Amino acid sequence: MKSTGRELTVFSTSAVDLFASALGAFILLMMLLFPYYRHAGPETAPSDTSALIEERRQAERSVSDRMADTVTLENEITELEAAADRLRREMITMNEALANLKEKLAEEPPEIPPPEEVRQPYVERGVEFSLLGIDTDRKTFVIVVDMSGSMDAYSDLMVRSVLEILAPLDDGNQFAILGYSGMGSTRVMTFPRGSRLLPATADNLRQAVAFTRSLASNFGGSTPTHGALLRAMQYPADAVILISDGAPDGNPGQIVNDVSHLNTRLRKEIHTVALGDYTSDRDLVLFLQELARRNGGDFVGMSR
Repeated sequence: MKSTGRELTVFSTSAVDLFASALGAFILLMMLLFPYYRHAGPETAPSDTSALIEERRQAERSVSDRMADTVTLENEITELEAAADRLRREMITMNEALANLKEKLAEEPPEIPPPEEVRQPYVERGVEFSLLGIDTDRKTFVIVVDMSGSMDAYSDLMVRSVLEILAPLDDGNQFAILGYSGMGSTRVMTFPRGSRLLPATADNLRQAVAFTRSLASNFGGSTPTHGALLRAMQYPADAVILISDGAPDGNPGQIVNDVSHLNTRLRKEIHTVALGDYTSDRDLVLFLQELARRNGGDFVGMSR
């Protein structure tokens, strides 16, 4: 029994020696091979990692900057939209105000008083007017004849007045005749037809005389002088001669202003002839005298 125990002890000590020798050999090998482990990977790996980290940081800063720029642009766009909205509202307000102003002007046309230069004493003194003493160097004329109902009392006087105007004309002149009256709307009779002139030849003058006599059989209605004058201004004539026995329909001052304003561009002479008992018709004299004065013409009268 004693012999058996001793063999176990010897075996155990030998095993320990074996393990110790193996461990020492392993440690020796590790010490010999250790310098070679540091070459297992590239030497640039740490620097590449740093570069990647820096690039990421720069990208994050760039994204932050762009986001800040985007926010700034969005704020500017919001401000511009608000300003545009304010301008639209102001424009709507201005358009409404303009529309209201136009409505008021249309409802209440300005009253234009008769010119101060012409006064009642001018008529009361019974000033002598020359008999168709129109002084002009113009060569082309349109004669505008009032054909209202009141002219029936002065038909012969009207014919005589027109013939006296036509008498001195010759081939160097051109003329036209326009008769007008109001029959619901403005009615006109013209010689020749349309808005053209004829040379004052003997034949044309004979036809003009016959046309003038025919006007006397067509008297009737009111006195739409405004429309007749505007029609006469369309003729290619240098002068207009208006013959009438009474004040026009509508506002005389407005008619004078409208025709005179149009004539600042056309530059026609406008002469006026009052027929019949004109000295007792203050409104007629005021109208005809001022129309002629404002347009470089003469105002004359033709009594019975």
